[in-house]
Amino acid sequence: MKKIAILLSLVAFVLALASCGGPEADAKKMVKKIEKYTEVAKKVAEDKKIDEKEAEELKKLGEELDAFEKEMDKKYEEDEEGKKAMEKYMEDNKADLEKVYEEFFAAMMALYECEGADQLD
Repeated sequence: MKKIAILLSLVAFVLALASCGGPEADAKKMVKKIEKYTEVAKKVAEDKKIDEKEAEELKKLGEELDAFEKEMDKKYEEDEEGKKAMEKYMEDNKADLEKVYEEFFAAMMALYECEGADQLD
C-alpha cells in the first residue's frame, strides 16, 4: 500500500501543478511517465499474477516518477511564469489528462487484485 500512496501522491502532484507547477514541457514529461507506468501495470495485471521481475520493473518506474516529482518541486518552487504555463496546459488538455488519470487509477487497482501484489509495497 505504500507504493500506491507514493504513486497517488505523484498523480496529485501533476494535478496540483495547475496551481504550483512548472512549464508545459515538464508537465508533458510527467504525463508520459504516468502513461508508461500505466502501460506496464496493465500488462502485468493481465494474467492476475505479479512476479518478482514485474514487481521490480514497477518499482523502478515508481521511483522514477517520485524522483521527477521531487525535481519539479525544487525546480519550480517560486516560478510564477511556470505556474501560469502549467495552468494553461492543464486547462487546454483537461479532457485528455482526465483520461490519463482514470487509466492510471484503474491500472493501479488492477495490480492490487493480483496474486503477488504484496511485492509492490
